[in-house]
Amino acid sequence: MLVRRDDVDSTKLYRTHFCVIPIILKADTTVMTDWIPFELVNIGNRRLVRWIELHEPFFLEPFFDQTIRALINTNAAQKLTSIEDIADIQPTKKPKGFIFHVSRCGSTLSSRSLAAVSRHRVISEAAPLNQLLLEENLDESVRQILLKGLIHTLCGTASDTDCFIKFTSWNLLFLEQILVLFPNTPWVFIYRDPTEVLRSLIGNPPRWAANQKLAKITGNPHSKGVEQMIFSLECLFKAPLPHVSQLGQFINYCQLPEAILEASAHFGLELDQVERSRIIRMGQYDAKQPGEVKFLAREREPLSVERGKEILPLCLLYQEWERMRLIFDKQFTKRIIF
Repeated sequence: MLVRRDDVDSTKLYRTHFCVIPIILKADTTVMTDWIPFELVNIGNRRLVRWIELHEPFFLEPFFDQTIRALINTNAAQKLTSIEDIADIQPTKKPKGFIFHVSRCGSTLSSRSLAAVSRHRVISEAAPLNQLLLEENLDESVRQILLKGLIHTLCGTASDTDCFIKFTSWNLLFLEQILVLFPNTPWVFIYRDPTEVLRSLIGNPPRWAANQKLAKITGNPHSKGVEQMIFSLECLFKAPLPHVSQLGQFINYCQLPEAILEASAHFGLELDQVERSRIIRMGQYDAKQPGEVKFLAREREPLSVERGKEILPLCLLYQEWERMRLIFDKQFTKRIIF
């Protein structure tokens, strides 16, 4: 069967091309452990999942789609199954922790630092999660079942491996739906001075900024431009506020990379000195470049005085997160001591 893949928005991975893959109507959920779901596709009136056979080493690249492309380049086997098969997967591994973030705030450095430990699997901004969250005409109860199964499937089955999920920034809009499925999973929220975040977004606009589905969800009144990004950032900064708990830890960009060690303790990890050194060592490299490429600070245009006034609500949100972070840090230190 011919399957067409389209790179039409931020939830898609690949440029348009054709490939021939057999469809499996029902997956044997006991033998899917060596496969990873990497794309949701609609063919006719059927929702399907594309899987690829996983080879080690895995998920060492900065982002999920880079790992998938590397596997495709090795001609790794692929197959299609019904999307309902995700719900039938029997979970053998629970996620060890979640990473949420506001974008351009050091989240990729955090995920790559965790991935520097060989017994960690870090799934960074997986496309099928993005697709499922934005899938239209899907009953919410069904979406929740599929979302839980998809996260379990991404975690794999290796008993000696801890799995972490780094969500795409706008996944914060679905924080409540995610946390209700994993009520005991610790998570971190990484943020940054919104002035710096906005400067980065203006210099290199993200694909999600033009996603009309997200604009509809947030009620964004701006169709494009900086105003649209400011509105979206406010939504992201606000999203975790109703869910603050002892399971959440708040990290400011300026605390990295050292704060990743604190996050490791929050996740319940017991790292030896070599593993701790590997985590800190990643701080000197460009997190978004594969391999070990030295980090070079990027020059950004300063915001105008008028733009600075526009982001005042964002700056107030930032101050609120700073206040809560300081409270959490004191409580966390007490828990460690006692």
